[in-house]
Amino acid sequence: LHSKLRLGSSSSSSLTDLSQDKGTQQRRAGSNATWNSIHSAVISVFQRKEMGENELYTLNEGVRQLLKTELGSFFTEYLQNQLLTKGMVILRDKIRFYEEITGLAGRHMGLLLL
Repeated sequence: LHSKLRLGSSSSSSLTDLSQDKGTQQRRAGSNATWNSIHSAVISVFQRKEMGENELYTLNEGVRQLLKTELGSFFTEYLQNQLLTKGMVILRDKIRFYEEITGLAGRHMGLLLL
């Protein structure tokens, strides 16, 4: 009887642990989805793609919610060290591209004036 009680109590604690694990997994899945959504939206901003109605607000809310989770500190570091750096590279490449086009157009105009 004593071993059955022990078994019963350990089973209930296992079920509690299992439900907590499931809740944690669901929160992490939600955080990962938010993380991916934010990543895509930030890259879109740097690429000057149009944002849908309320998309900037949704992006901001996603960031605020993600910062409140256990992934918040990791996200802050990722945002600063990876995502914004990637965005700056996109901008740099666009600037170089437009500088090249402008330089080529200027050279062609010079040839026309000769």
